[in-house]
This record gives sequence, C-alpha cells and structure tokens, in this order.
Amino acid sequence: MTHRIGGVDVGDECTRRALVTSTWDGVFATVMVAVMETFGVAGAVALGVPSVPIALLAPLPVWLGTLAQLALRGRVAGRPRRPWVVGAVRTQASMLLLLALTGWAPAGWAPPLYVVVFVLYGASNAAVGHLWMSWLSDVCPEGVLGRHMAWRSGIFACVQFATGITAGFVARGFRSDTAPWAVYAIAFLVAGLARFVSAGFLARQYEPPPIAAPPAPEPFRPSLALARFARAVALLNGSALLAGPFFAVWFLRDLRFSYLTFAIGGGCTVTGALVANRFVGHLADAHGAARVLRAGALAAALVPLPYLFVDGAWGVWLANFYSGMAWTTVNVTAFKYLAQVTRGGADRSGFVYANLWLTSANLGLGVLGGVIAPHLPVLFAWPLQTLFLASGVLRLAVVALLFTRLVELEPSERGRRWGPGRLFQLFHWSGPGTTRV
Repeated sequence: MTHRIGGVDVGDECTRRALVTSTWDGVFATVMVAVMETFGVAGAVALGVPSVPIALLAPLPVWLGTLAQLALRGRVAGRPRRPWVVGAVRTQASMLLLLALTGWAPAGWAPPLYVVVFVLYGASNAAVGHLWMSWLSDVCPEGVLGRHMAWRSGIFACVQFATGITAGFVARGFRSDTAPWAVYAIAFLVAGLARFVSAGFLARQYEPPPIAAPPAPEPFRPSLALARFARAVALLNGSALLAGPFFAVWFLRDLRFSYLTFAIGGGCTVTGALVANRFVGHLADAHGAARVLRAGALAAALVPLPYLFVDGAWGVWLANFYSGMAWTTVNVTAFKYLAQVTRGGADRSGFVYANLWLTSANLGLGVLGGVIAPHLPVLFAWPLQTLFLASGVLRLAVVALLFTRLVELEPSERGRRWGPGRLFQLFHWSGPGTTRV
C-alpha cells in the first residue's frame, strides 16, 4: 500500500512518517529563519557594525561550516547522521540565546561580539548541511523528489509569511535607529526556542540504514555533471551575495522603512515563492531539473534590475515578489539536481564538494561586496544601487557562460516543445505543488 503526501505517492508508511516529521522540523526551522531575516542584519545595523562585517554575516558561517564538513567527512562516512545533525541544531539554538545578550555588552564590545556569535550560529548548522540533505534525499523517492520539495516549500513559505508579518506588526513602531535592544533580544529568544523544537522533531525522524563506507575509499573525483553544476550554482549565488546583505541595509537605513514595511516586503518575497511552488516541482520532475534550473537562473539574474528604479514601498514589494519566484525556482530545482547527481555516495562527498564551491564563492564575492560598497560611484539615486547593478551584470555573465553548459540528467522528451502557448498552461492547477503541463 502506498501513501500520499500533498497529492504525491511517497511509498510505505515508514517513509510517510519520516517525511511528515521532517516537515514539522522544517516548519519550526522556518520560524527561526523568518525571525532572523527580519532582525538578523537589522541587529547588526542597530549596533553600528561596519559594512565589511555585515557582508560576512551570510557567507562566512557557511564557509566555515563547509570546512567542518571536510574535517568530519571521514568520521561520518557510513555512520548514522541523526546524532550529528541533532547536536548541531541544538548548538545553533543555543547560539541564538547567546546572541540575544550581545546587545547589552559594553559599547565597544557589542558589535564584534554580535558578529562572532552570529557566525557561530550559522556555522553550527552549516557544518552538517550535507548530512541533512543526503538524509532527506535517501528518505524521499527520487521520482517525486521535486514535487515533494515544492510541497514542503509551499508550507514553509506560508509559515515564513505569517511569522515575518507577525514580527513586523509587533515591532511596527520601530526602525533600526529607534528600537531598544529588548526588541532584538525577544526576537532572538523566540528564534532559539523554535530551533530547539525543530531539533526535537529531527531526533524522532527515521533514518535509513547508512551505506557502508568502503574500507579504503578512493580520492573523490566529481563527475562532469556535478562539477559544472557546482561551479554554476556557486557563482550565481556568489554574485547575489555581492549585494545581497545590503538590500536590508538599503531598506532600513536609506529608505528608512519601519519594521512593518520591511516585514511586508519579506512577505511579498514569500508570496512569490508560493506562486512558484505551484509548478516548479512538477516541471522539474516532468522535464528535468537542468532545463528548469536554467530558466530559474536567468530569472534570478534579472532580480536586481527593478531595484535600480524604485525607492518606495510598493515598488520594493513588487520587486520582492518577483525575487521570491525566481529564487524558489533555482532552489527547488538545484536541490533535485544535486540529489540526483550525488545519490548513493556513502561519504556524501558530492554534497561536500558542491557546498565547498558554493560557500567559497559566497565568501569571496560577499567580502568583495563589503569592501567596494562604500567606494562605488553614485549612478542612481542611492550609492548602494550601483552595487545592485554590478551584481546583476555578474549574474547574467554566469548564466550565459556556465548554466548553458549544465549536463542533462534525464533524456529530453520528443514532441513536447516549449513556446509561448505552453506558458499559459503552467497555471492550470491540479493539486498541491503540481500543474498539468
């Protein structure tokens, strides 16, 4: 007897329970993410953290986490993943509780202490990201992975939308220059408690028996498909990180958005993600992850352009909606592609390899963005908009040079051509996370 989740057959009852438990873990993890996206960079701005450390808040933790993945690779090969993942998640939750206290440190110590604890918060989870990804890809049947990930993403987008709007409404009377530290402390406390609940669900989740590691593993050599994928996705994300942390700075410091206006912007991003989730997973399963990933990458490359010509709330909200659609397309299809191209590795080296590319590109280009941000010429109404333009141009170059060379993992279907008429069929709903195409 097969069981269904979100209208998709996932196999036996054990698999269904594991995927449901994993979804609950994701729900509470998303609460943490939504709170941190609203208040994480804002806390740094409130404490007066300089531009370069702000640029490091996103890429440095995941880069350090990837180095930890390399160090742990031999120790976790062929062994259960759950103890490592649960321990790392509980450490991350503890760092959030510590982060809540940093704003009350002496004035000279508060900014660097905030950055250090924030980096530890991110690195503790990033160190086991490859284990979580391989764990989930081993549980979920390959043929429905894209649709299941889209269904999960739809749920998480709703949770993120509700959490972000609630957080913004609660802090609606404050901006980054007027909010007392107690506002940030309460936010980080809520995020930490949500992450502890998430760890509880992970501790209960079924894990398939680990694949025995070979007694003398050969040096890892990535396949052509994995190598091209890792470079393309890494440099696309790195190009985004060139300017990514400064969108929040622009909204809060330059445009002087209130936290409610800022949170509504985040809600618009989530709404765009919800729309994309209606068809992206099905398209990836039906037509191949590589084809849909190329289209998503082109859409993501165009994300910075609207921000060059808007400076009001409505324009920002519309641009955020488009950004949510574009990046959800990239994220869902990239996960499916990576799961396909690395499936079956006992030591998860394929995930580590892709993560090393991703985090190194993010770190290098993120630092570059922080260094050049204060020195760019003013080509538009605000200096940071020049950085957004540079990010967009770099993204387009990556799409043209690298995404066009992705290896197709599924044979293309004959007689099913794409054209303008087919685009209208994307919105013929046929169930959660699916469309008739």
